[in-house]
Amino acid sequence: MKNDDDSYLTDVMEAAKEEDFEYSELSTVFPSFQGDEEFTHLVNSIKSEGLLEPIVIWKGKIVDGRHRHLACKEARVQPEYTHLPDDWSFDKVKSRVVALNVLRRHLTTGQRALAAAALANMTVGGTGSNQYEKSKSANLQNSTSVDTAANQLSVSPRYVSTAKNIKNDTPDLAEKVNKGQMSLHAAETERRRRLGLPEKTNAPKPKVVDLDGLIREAGDNFDGFVCAVNIMTAARDLYLQEGDEGIEQQLMSALRDSNKHKLSYNVSGLVSLHDALSKNIEEIRMLSTPTAKMQYN
Repeated sequence: MKNDDDSYLTDVMEAAKEEDFEYSELSTVFPSFQGDEEFTHLVNSIKSEGLLEPIVIWKGKIVDGRHRHLACKEARVQPEYTHLPDDWSFDKVKSRVVALNVLRRHLTTGQRALAAAALANMTVGGTGSNQYEKSKSANLQNSTSVDTAANQLSVSPRYVSTAKNIKNDTPDLAEKVNKGQMSLHAAETERRRRLGLPEKTNAPKPKVVDLDGLIREAGDNFDGFVCAVNIMTAARDLYLQEGDEGIEQQLMSALRDSNKHKLSYNVSGLVSLHDALSKNIEEIRMLSTPTAKMQYN
């Protein structure tokens, strides 16, 4: 005869099985850490704290939270789900998923470039029902999607092209970049050596997030949450690179160099951001210390 714990676990697993979902291609874009120590921490966190962030579903498939879903199964905890509206466009869902992952995970430049390369290969919009029209516009769509994906991941289109070459020519090097074991520049240098190509002496420069470009390209798919995430992650990356003084210097430098026509708008936006943060400053300070309870992807 089963005890109460066994009965509960059986019910949990049966419920999870009944409400199981397939993984969307979007859920596999970012580097996997299944089998790593990080995944073990995630499983243990879910066992002790429960699932802190629901798994995201769109049109019946998991678009965000693949590792949380797998960890719930291993921890024998029933997953919780949240559903994005089915009438959201693919591009809007893609932007939301990218924003969520960039917010949670501090990815290397190479990891972001590989993710952008994967995103650029996905459908960029429209029904694509006319094969002739698809063929005719393929090059234009690919170029547009590369630029959009590069902006979303805060890397240059050149980085994305480099990542594509590495993935196509030397998948073993791409795997090392994806695991954070090798930089994109080192992988590209080794790829060119293997192919007998001349060595490039200049590494690509980091790209600063272009919020104006993101908003313009998003059009009807503009998502305020995505915009806010881009602001936060750009500030985070700058802080990690240059610290508090670096942020202040870069901020004032950007204001002084602003186009006179845009200056008043930029300052107004900065003041609005300051006011919004000030209203919640105590809660933000409490959240500023990472804890073991944080659960990723």
